[in-house]
Amino acid sequence: YCPSALQIAPLVVLHILQMSVLLNTSAGDIVIDLFADQCPIAAKNFLKLCQIKYYNNCLFYNVQQNFIAQTGDPTGTGKGGCSAFGIANGESQIYFPDEIVKGRKINKVGMVGMAHTGGKPDSNRSQFFITLRGEDFEQFETTHTMFGEIAEGLEVLEKINGLY
Repeated sequence: YCPSALQIAPLVVLHILQMSVLLNTSAGDIVIDLFADQCPIAAKNFLKLCQIKYYNNCLFYNVQQNFIAQTGDPTGTGKGGCSAFGIANGESQIYFPDEIVKGRKINKVGMVGMAHTGGKPDSNRSQFFITLRGEDFEQFETTHTMFGEIAEGLEVLEKINGLY
C-alpha cells in the first residue's frame, strides 16, 4: 500500500476538455480520454465527480508496482468514496453497475478502470485505478468497467510506479 512518499502527490482536477480530463498531480499532468460512448454511466460519474472537485487532493493510496495505481477515495484509506449518483440522490444510489465491453483487451499501460468495493461486481463508486503494465489483466476484462485510457502523461505513471 501507500508509503508516505506518494502522499505528496495529491490528485487535482484542473478542468474538463470535452470527453477528456486533465489531472494535475504533484508528479505531473495526466490526460485521460474517456470511453463515453461505450461506458456512459462510468464516464458521467467520473465527469460529475470532477466537476464538483471531488477528486481534488485525493492520494494514489494503493500503488502496486508494475500492476496498478489506485485513487479516488477522499479518505485515502481505500474504504471511502461515493458515486456522483449517490451524492445527488442519496445512499440508495451510492453504487452504479458495471459496464463491461465485450472483447475489450486490457493490454497496455494507462488503461483506466473502476475499482470495485470489496471485490463485488456492480459496486462502483468514485475509486478508480490505472494500469501500470500491459499484460496479465485478463481477469479484469470480464469483471471491471474500463472507462478510459491515458492519452498524455505516461511518463507520470512511470514516476509513480518508480516510487514503489
